[in-house]
Amino acid sequence: MYQKIGAAGAAGVTGGLASTGVGVLWLVLAGFALLAAGIALLRVVPVLRRRSAER
Repeated sequence: MYQKIGAAGAAGVTGGLASTGVGVLWLVLAGFALLAAGIALLRVVPVLRRRSAER
C-alpha cells in the first residue's frame, strides 16, 4: 500500500524536474551557492557578536 504511493511520488518529482527543464547541473550550482552563502554567514556572525560585546 505505502510502497505504491512512494514510487508514484518519486516518479512525479523526477518527471516534474524533467518537464521544467531543471538540469542536474543547475541543481548542483544552486546547492553550491547555498553552501557558500551559509559558510559566509557563519564567518560573519562571530564578528558581529564580538562587536556587540565590546559596546
